[in-house]
Amino acid sequence: MSGLQVQLHSASLIRLEAEFDCGAGELVALVGPSGSGKTSMLRAIAGLWTPADLQGHIRVAGQAWLDTKAGVQWSPQQRRAGLVFQQYALFPHMTAHANVALAAGPGWTAADVQALLKRLGLDALSQRRPAQLSGGQQQRVALARALVRVMPTPQTASVAAEPEHLPGVLLLDEPFSAVDAPTRQALYRELAALRQKVSVPMVLVTHDLAEARRLADRVVIVDAGQTLQTGEPARVFASPRNARVAELVGIQNHFEGRFFTDMPGWGRLRWTDAAQPEKSIDLTVIDKNKIDDGKPVTWVLNGEQVDVLGDAPGDGEAANAVAGQTRLRCQLLEVLSLGEISLCTLSPQDLPGQTLTLNLTTRLLGRLQVAAGGWVQLLIAPEALHIMPVREGVI
Repeated sequence: MSGLQVQLHSASLIRLEAEFDCGAGELVALVGPSGSGKTSMLRAIAGLWTPADLQGHIRVAGQAWLDTKAGVQWSPQQRRAGLVFQQYALFPHMTAHANVALAAGPGWTAADVQALLKRLGLDALSQRRPAQLSGGQQQRVALARALVRVMPTPQTASVAAEPEHLPGVLLLDEPFSAVDAPTRQALYRELAALRQKVSVPMVLVTHDLAEARRLADRVVIVDAGQTLQTGEPARVFASPRNARVAELVGIQNHFEGRFFTDMPGWGRLRWTDAAQPEKSIDLTVIDKNKIDDGKPVTWVLNGEQVDVLGDAPGDGEAANAVAGQTRLRCQLLEVLSLGEISLCTLSPQDLPGQTLTLNLTTRLLGRLQVAAGGWVQLLIAPEALHIMPVREGVI
C-alpha cells in the first residue's frame, strides 16, 4: 500500500492502543481531549517516542519504519517524517532559512529552500531569527521545515511525486492553534495546494472539531490512548459508535430509550426518562436490523437535521403528512444570544423532565416571533436520530 499504516500497543506511562491508516494524499485528523495520546501517536510515527514495551508496526508506502516482530526500528533520521510541533521548536540562534535548510534532504539547494519560503510568504524574512518573527511567521517556518522532509526537490519532482518514490509522511501537531484568523486561512490554502502537488499521507492533531470537519478526509477519535472510531467527519459526528464518542465529538443531545421494530425498514424509538417512567415519546427511526426488538438504547439527535416551525394552531396535522418525520411540541426554556446564533434549550411538552439543545439563528427566532417561554414545533427526520445499543441493566 502507498499510504501510512499504524498499529501500536504500549502499556507504559502513556498507554497506547492505536490502529489507523492514512492513504497517500489523504489528510486524517486525530481528535480527542488533552492528554488522550494524540501527540504521542505522532511522536511514535516520527520515531521520537519509543518506550521499551512498544509493540506493533508503522509502514509508509509498504516500507517498514517499525516492525517489532521483525526487529525493525528505524531512527528518526531514517524516517522521512516532517513534524510540525505545536510550539514550533525552532532553533533560536538560526535564521529562518537555516532552520529550514537544516531539515532538507539530499538534493535541496539554498535556492530551493528560498523558493519554498517565498511560497509561504517568508521570502523577505528568511534571514531573521525566530525572536524577530511573529507567532504566525514562526509557524510558517515550522511548516516549511516539515515540508522539506517530505517534498521532492524541484529537480526530481516528476519522479519523486509518485508515492512509491516518496515514502514520507507529514505530521501536524495542532499547527494552526496559535495563529490569527487571516494567517490560519492562508495556511489552510497552502495545505490544500500542497495536497494537490505532493501525494503523501498527512496526519493532523487537533482539538478543534470545526477544523477537523473542514480539513480532514477522515477523523480518528482518540481517548485514553485508544482509537475509538474512524470515518468521514460528517458520518462520525452524526453517527458515533458509542456514548463516549458522542461525548468527545461534542454532541449535546444524548438520551436514553428503548428500540422497537415496526414495519419493514422502520423502527420506533421510545424516548424515556428514568425519573418519570410513566411518560415517554415515540420517534420514528430507520431500522438497520442491528438492534433487537425491545432492547435498551442510548441515542443522539443531530440538530442540523431538525426543522423548527412556529406553534400556529391547526397546522400540526399537515406536518405529520411528511413520511417518517416526527413532530414534537416544545417549550423554549432558555435563549442565549451569541451574535447571529442563539443557544436554545427546549423541553418537549409530553416529556417535561427532558431538555434538548439547538443552535438557532436569531433571524429564525425573529421570523417565528418566539422567545423564552414560547412554544415551537420540531420536525425530526429519521436520519437525525442515531441509536446505539447498551448492555442490559445500564438503563
